[in-house]
Amino acid sequence: MNKPVRPVLLILATILLLSSSAVLFAAETSLERPAFKSGKATLTFADAPLKTMTETPFAIKITGDTGIVISDAKLSTALDMPDMPMPPNHPAATWKDGAYRGTAIFTMAGAWEMTVNIQRPGYDQEHVIFKIDQVMMK
Repeated sequence: MNKPVRPVLLILATILLLSSSAVLFAAETSLERPAFKSGKATLTFADAPLKTMTETPFAIKITGDTGIVISDAKLSTALDMPDMPMPPNHPAATWKDGAYRGTAIFTMAGAWEMTVNIQRPGYDQEHVIFKIDQVMMK
């Protein structure tokens, strides 16, 4: 092989390796809580660590006791800091691509909670609280 070609091939191989490994290092924050007696609710934020004043996409999946994802619920959400009064922060969550999706913005650093109110036809309303240990400054 020609010597001038080797550095070019090495550079191309490095770029390919780095670009494919970026997906492996994509971070997310995932929290799970019980719901509907023997089911569960999973909240996944697209970032980790979570940061203030950043639009952060999230997905909520709710599964019943059979493990089937529930898609017939109406959700309302509330983001609050448990240790201090906060203005209303209610990101919308609508069904899309197999989960209830929305975008959250954390306005301060510290511990947060997301309360998800779930109303399904024929069931009592369910309140699920996800504790978010730490949101970092941007």
